[in-house]
Amino acid sequence: MVRFLDLDYVSYLHSQTIYHTVAYCMGEESRGTIIILNPKDPYVCVGYHQVLEREIDIEYCHKRGIPYLKREVGGGTVYLDKNQMFFQCIFPSKIAPMKVDNLYALFLEPGVNTYRALGVDARYEPASDIVVGEKKICGTGAGRIGDASVVVGNIMFDFDYGEMSRVFCLPSESFRDGVFKAMKRYVTTLRGELGYVPDRETVKGLLVREFEKTLGMSLQKEGLTSDEQRMLPTMDKRFTDPAWLHEAGGKVNDWVKITTDVKVMESTFGSPGGRVRVVLCLKNDIIDDMAISGEFPPQFQECITALEKHLMKQPVEAVSLLKTIESFYASNGMQSAPIKPDDLVRAIMGKKN
Repeated sequence: MVRFLDLDYVSYLHSQTIYHTVAYCMGEESRGTIIILNPKDPYVCVGYHQVLEREIDIEYCHKRGIPYLKREVGGGTVYLDKNQMFFQCIFPSKIAPMKVDNLYALFLEPGVNTYRALGVDARYEPASDIVVGEKKICGTGAGRIGDASVVVGNIMFDFDYGEMSRVFCLPSESFRDGVFKAMKRYVTTLRGELGYVPDRETVKGLLVREFEKTLGMSLQKEGLTSDEQRMLPTMDKRFTDPAWLHEAGGKVNDWVKITTDVKVMESTFGSPGGRVRVVLCLKNDIIDDMAISGEFPPQFQECITALEKHLMKQPVEAVSLLKTIESFYASNGMQSAPIKPDDLVRAIMGKKN
């Protein structure tokens, strides 16, 4: 049997620190633990390799009373609240799959099958997504904590796209708007797919059943061990320690990941004809959406809007982009525009100056 911690609604802090505690207390004789819970209150959580100050707008979070945490597993920045049911899988590394792709495939299967049982045509998409069509419907993360392999995921009942796009630390409102539009297009929920939010207990029951089928073992409902109860306050203190939250180093990206294949980025380029800003939504390095702004005279504004549409589905490759934009300029009488085709290409390619 596998231990099952059925924790209902917990504090934002315990939604992260409990599974870390279980991982650090895991002994050689452990048979693994599945945790299911919802956070009572909204919060923001960044991945282990991320720099908190570069990922989230701390001032906005303070104003809104939104707490933030950093976890020890990977994945990106996420906005979490009671509309997301977490499933957290903590197993001894010696019995869990060694390859991270296999780890995700095993422990995300119950989530996939739960969505399907609810009438949502979900599927697993390597390495770490559960998707419906082109849309992501599960936030995930994985990592090694102590001697345990950990995979976390969620069932998305509903989602606050506006707040998620707002808590990001982004350099401009046009970038924020690009992130919001990309999330609306490529992130979905049970409400979005079914038109309503299913009963929590029903979903939990399905999830438990699917874990038992996938693991070939029953889930035995238990509580925290005495060792875990003693360690939890220590883990709570660590996760709220400024030294942990604001630890130096880490990975800084100039883009926001929406799904495995989709990211949003912004770049600016100062050309002799003026500064140009481009916000791009890329899917597999193909332009999926974009917004161009800059010091274009009024007579060229309609042409710029048309150029944005013209560049849809173009690969982000300098030579082909330059040919396409030069041809568009010639066909639309834009040769006198102060911002030239190669300036736009440099902006799209993210060239710095």
